[in-house]
Amino acid sequence: MGKGYRDGDAPWRFSGRALYQLNLVKSSEARKHVPADLKLVELFGYTLGGVYLARYEDSPAGTFDEMVALGGLVWNPPTSCAWAARVFVNDERARAHGVKTCGLPSALARFDDDDEKSDAETRRDGWWKNVKPLSVFAKARAFVLDGKNKKRFMSRSETVRLRDGDTGAEVCALALPGAGAGPLGPRINLKLPSFSGRTSACPDLLKYSLDMRANVRLSGPILAETETEATTSAAQANAVPPRKQNGFWAPTGDVRFPPAAALASAASLSLAQSPAVTDAGAEKEVPEKSASGTPRPPADAELAAILRGKPLLCIAFDAMEMDVGAPTAVAAR
Repeated sequence: MGKGYRDGDAPWRFSGRALYQLNLVKSSEARKHVPADLKLVELFGYTLGGVYLARYEDSPAGTFDEMVALGGLVWNPPTSCAWAARVFVNDERARAHGVKTCGLPSALARFDDDDEKSDAETRRDGWWKNVKPLSVFAKARAFVLDGKNKKRFMSRSETVRLRDGDTGAEVCALALPGAGAGPLGPRINLKLPSFSGRTSACPDLLKYSLDMRANVRLSGPILAETETEATTSAAQANAVPPRKQNGFWAPTGDVRFPPAAALASAASLSLAQSPAVTDAGAEKEVPEKSASGTPRPPADAELAAILRGKPLLCIAFDAMEMDVGAPTAVAAR
């Protein structure tokens, strides 16, 4: 366990569980990540992207978590493969291996769940911690023992937040489906070859094999939100709407100016919104920089466009064993 990524040890084995969701992604967004000389499999302006979220219990790097945002489906005869637009891991050895050996855009991130924020009357039945939902018999028994306190048995989905490994800034939030309620699904074998490369560390186009054995089942979708959306929704939830009162008096929260004060207020408002004043008083935002010194945009709109694609299908891989072969250089056709 955690013996490291040695070239002679390939294929490297990973075991754990994963969620794999296919999304419809706009071709214009996918093109921002796929090399220009590679063909994109598309129809009516859309291609197949998605999200891959894994919790590895054993790997050459030991135990770690991974999230891959799949930008689109690439065609390089005779194979079509998904192209990774973003890769986030919470282990430095896994990140270094992805960048230097596999030619992946791997970055360090923290995977924080919101379990500590939940109240005592809420139960999480989620995939992240693999908490199985209560059976009908267990719910009935708990209801009888605790009386009519139904709130104790309310459940909600888990939310996992990815935070930048350098700054701690939130990258995205993923609302995860529930864990499997019944026995394991059928066990299947899958071969999923993948393309990578075209990076500064690995400029060649690379291809590597991926052989998977897992019990599969259909799952609920992974729903994503950006930091801006999370902040907005939280502010809207905490906002207290003003009370409405009928009659002569103004509603609570409204301010009525005398005519002279209203004219003065309108004049100052129009002056403040004029282009000259706005441009002169505005302060330029300086992009935040990571520990490596590279500028980081305030929000990753390109990542959001992939994660917020239309979900088509989400598959859960349980008791997963995955063998990843060493990448080899291939020619673009």
